[in-house]
Amino acid sequence: MMRRVALSWLALLLGLAPSAAAAQPAQDGDMIVVEGQRLTREQLRAKANDFVRKLGVVQGDRSVARWVDGLCPKVMGLSPDHARIVTDRLRATIKAIGAPLGKADCDTNFLVAFVSDGKDMAAIINDKRPSRMAQVEGPERRTLLESDAAIRWWYTIRIGSGDGAMTSTTPSPVTGGNSESGSSMLPDGVPMGGSFASSLIRTQAVRILSAATVIIDVNRAEGVSLNAAADYAAFVGLAEVRGKTAPAVPSVLNLFAPQDRASALTDWDRRFLVELYDLPLNRFGRSQRGHLVKALVDEDGAASGGDPAD
Repeated sequence: MMRRVALSWLALLLGLAPSAAAAQPAQDGDMIVVEGQRLTREQLRAKANDFVRKLGVVQGDRSVARWVDGLCPKVMGLSPDHARIVTDRLRATIKAIGAPLGKADCDTNFLVAFVSDGKDMAAIINDKRPSRMAQVEGPERRTLLESDAAIRWWYTIRIGSGDGAMTSTTPSPVTGGNSESGSSMLPDGVPMGGSFASSLIRTQAVRILSAATVIIDVNRAEGVSLNAAADYAAFVGLAEVRGKTAPAVPSVLNLFAPQDRASALTDWDRRFLVELYDLPLNRFGRSQRGHLVKALVDEDGAASGGDPAD
């Protein structure tokens, strides 16, 4: 039943009907005028700060988590042809933003499942395979299990040494997971690792994404294109998104929001992901937050022809 629902949904999505928002070709002699507001650098910085804050990727001095080993996405619940469309789009995004990409025959560590009832599927996994959600705790776990969201996701994090050595391992999302809280932590949530370096800038340990699971409820996501669902899954799979509040800038994370909606990864999304996979992992959260915000502000200013405040 689950598979039939997913396939019928996709049959509608892949009808390739033109979007209502698609631009109409201009007639001879027509003039197209695009109006917009140029933001000052202070306004850009405020938006960038808000974007990073609402994503929840940096919390206090706890550093970001990202993939270090090759990403190996797998799509379930679709026909082979449709699954290949999503997988190819995921792999193209992973490669484009500079994240490590596994070989075609690698072991799955990034699972995207299309199901008929996401809430029910999360409950089944929680009952039958609770180890897969071992790191999801407190309010976050209640939201994962009880919300009516069209898309829900969770992660498995392992701790590595700040000098590059691995200090703990965790299984894939298909086999289970261990609690991050079992690792040594400072009071502010900064992990302690096996690095012997002593620094006020570098952390002893780094947080590494080792598994991500994304569940897409095809009934609640009715009307969303397959490409949009794939881009949403790519963003939350590549970054440890903990925030549940929609960003106040155009983003694929606003796919179900009334404002700033986007049906694909936006410039803001891509710039954020590129910078995430370029910044040093062994830094405190406050430093990484500054890197992310600065990259968003600088790139936006460059794209618009410079800083209008100068």
